Amino acid sequence: MLALILGDTNLPKILIKLLKKKKIKFIILDLTFNEIYRKYHNSFSINITEVDKALQILKSNKCNKIIFAGKVLRPNLSLSDFNFRSIKYYKRLYVAFRKGDGSILKEVIKIFRENKIQVLNSMKFTPELIFKDKLINNVQVSYKDKSTIEKGVKIIKSLSKFDIGQSVIINDGFVLAIEGPEGTDKTIKRASFLRKKYNLKQKSILIKFPKSNQDLRVDLPTIGFKTVQNCIKANIKGIALKRNKNILLDKKRILDTTIRNNFFITSI
Repeated sequence: MLALILGDTNLPKILIKLLKKKKIKFIILDLTFNEIYRKYHNSFSINITEVDKALQILKSNKCNKIIFAGKVLRPNLSLSDFNFRSIKYYKRLYVAFRKGDGSILKEVIKIFRENKIQVLNSMKFTPELIFKDKLINNVQVSYKDKSTIEKGVKIIKSLSKFDIGQSVIINDGFVLAIEGPEGTDKTIKRASFLRKKYNLKQKSILIKFPKSNQDLRVDLPTIGFKTVQNCIKANIKGIALKRNKNILLDKKRILDTTIRNNFFITSI
């Protein structure tokens, strides 16, 4: 039996739909604050700190394979967040939480592996969601834009050791915003505010790349229709992704929107 450990965003909903279509049986461990997957009869609501509870659910349902999908907000950990059974993992998770999101995921995966549970890449079942094209449409990327993208990629790579910066927004050579814990869409809004504040005339570019040390089984960078809409509203002219390492949701809607707005999405 397969288990899905799910957070927010549209990716988990699409994953569920595709697994059902392929008649693959699964259970859900719901990490969302509002328990948005409770409508499914095979769903169990848990807190991210309830590691032992998760292991018990997996064992009782004979699950030895899991998939992570969706965004989970990082909580402020304290000893009171852990139940009696999970307290043995407190020190390990607390140390990981202080280092960053990548360290948290690595420690959780290590705990699952110790309990003979394999973490799978969600794209094993949904390869059609991976962006593999050089360009999504016929909108060309200029030499200047390519130079901007190269700069953004270097910034993300250099920040990887600090476990921050999955996205960066650059305007005419100036770095407007680097993604923090708020996520890509709020980073776009922050960049839009700064562009207006400093009266910048050129349009910006969003570069969204996995960090050098990122575990892509559980944290594959994702672009959805809402993100593209937010980019267009924020006077961003295009998005650069890493080929075969980014998920693109709602591709048909995104394609139509990019063509209408002369907006590029490229992969390198």
